[in-house]
Amino acid sequence: MIINDLHYDIDSNRPIDRFNLEDAIMKAWQTSDDLKLLYENIENMDEDQTMNVLIGLHQLNEMRFNKLWNTFEQVLQNGGFSHVTDIRDSVL
Repeated sequence: MIINDLHYDIDSNRPIDRFNLEDAIMKAWQTSDDLKLLYENIENMDEDQTMNVLIGLHQLNEMRFNKLWNTFEQVLQNGGFSHVTDIRDSVL
């Protein structure tokens, strides 16, 4: 949702900021946990079940990283990194 040219988080009704970005990054790491869980349980699954889980994990991973990228873009548009100085600006 956009209000006064700022992207807002629907759940918290607050502008999207670096904390939303951090949350999206942490959620993207869940795929690693999902793969570990699959590895621990693969012996109890047949080939079709394994393939279905892998396809599902791929789709979830795509969705998580798309959300991460969208959050990053929204933080940029909200000026979330405007206070960061480029190190190249301080080099003589």
